Amino acid sequence: MKKILLGTSALAMAGAFAGQANAATWDLDWGGYFEASIGYASVDSAPGTDFDGVDVAQDAEIQFTPSITLDNGLTFGVDIQLEGNASSNGTGDTIDESFAFVKGSFGQILIGSENSAGYKMSYGAPDVTWIGVNSGSLTAFIPNGQQNVFRGVGGSSFVEVARNNDAQRITYFTPRFSGFQLGASYARDGNQDNSSQVDIDSGALHNIFDIGANYVNSFGAFDIAVSGRYGIGERSATATSPGADPDVYAFGLNLGYAGFKIGGSYAAADESGSADGDFFDLGVSYTTGPWGASFTYSNGELDIGSEREQYLAGVTYKLGPGVSAGAYAGYLDYEDQSVGSTLGGDVDGFVIGTGFKLSF
Repeated sequence: MKKILLGTSALAMAGAFAGQANAATWDLDWGGYFEASIGYASVDSAPGTDFDGVDVAQDAEIQFTPSITLDNGLTFGVDIQLEGNASSNGTGDTIDESFAFVKGSFGQILIGSENSAGYKMSYGAPDVTWIGVNSGSLTAFIPNGQQNVFRGVGGSSFVEVARNNDAQRITYFTPRFSGFQLGASYARDGNQDNSSQVDIDSGALHNIFDIGANYVNSFGAFDIAVSGRYGIGERSATATSPGADPDVYAFGLNLGYAGFKIGGSYAAADESGSADGDFFDLGVSYTTGPWGASFTYSNGELDIGSEREQYLAGVTYKLGPGVSAGAYAGYLDYEDQSVGSTLGGDVDGFVIGTGFKLSF
C-alpha cells in the first residue's frame, strides 16, 4: 500500500509539473517592412561627368521573432532578420541580425549576431521619412567618392567600433528605472559568423567592449530622450602596423512638445586609419494625425580630408495601419580634399522623389 501511495504521489507531482510546463506556448510572431522609393536625381562631379536620371531605391526585411513566456515570468525568444534585397555579390538573400534573448524583472540579455548596446540605445535627429541622412539612403540616388569609408562615422552617428556591426556578442540591458537604462556589450572579435577563425597576431579587431545609457521620459506634453555611449576594441601590432585600440563615442538628444520634435546627435571615431573622423546631424519634425513633416541636416568629416553634407526635407501620410506614403527632396555635397586623392573628387547633386513604406 505504501508503494502504491508513493507511486500515486509521484505521478501526481509529475502531472502537476507537466501541466505547468505545457501551460506556456510559443508565440510564433513575424513581421517586417518594405520601403520603395522612386526619384529623379541630378549629379555633377568634379571631372565633369553628369549622372542624371530616374532611379529606384528599396530596402526590405522579414523579421522572425518567436518567443515564449514561462510560468516563472521569464521570456525566451529569438530574432532572425532576413534581408529582402539581393546581396551585392548577387548570391541572393542573406541573414542580417540573428540572436536569442531572455528577459524578465532583471532586465534583458541578448546572445548572438547583433549591434552593441550603445548602438541600440542611441538617438539621432528626428526624421519622418525612410530615406534619412543618418545611416540613410540618400546616397543611393547621389553616389559619391569613398562611399565605403563613409559608411563608418563619416556617414552616421550609429556606428560601431571599427565597424564591427552585428558581431557575435553578448549584451545586457538593465530594467528602466525612473526613465534611466544602462547597457553593456562584449564581443571577442568582429566576425559575424562564430565559426570563423581569427588571427589576432594579424591585427584583427578583438576584445570589443561597448557601454550605453539613455534617459527617456515624458512630463505632460513634453518628451525628452537623451543617449550616450562609448566603445573600444583592440588591435595587435603587426610587422607593418604598430597596433591600436580603436574607439567610438556618441551622444544624442530629442525634445518633443505638442507634435513638434527637435534633436540631433554627434559621434566621433578613432581607428588610426582612413575611417577616423566625426559626424553630427540636426533635425526638426512635426506630426499631426496621419501627417508628418521633417527637415534634417548632417555633416560628416574624415581626417584624411573628405567632407559630406546632406540636407533632406520630407512629408509623409499614413494611409492605414502599416501603410505610409511620402515625398521628399534632398541635396548632397561631397568634397574630397585629401592629398593626391583618386577616390572620386568633388560631387554634388539633388533628388526629388516619392514612395511608400509597408510595415507588417
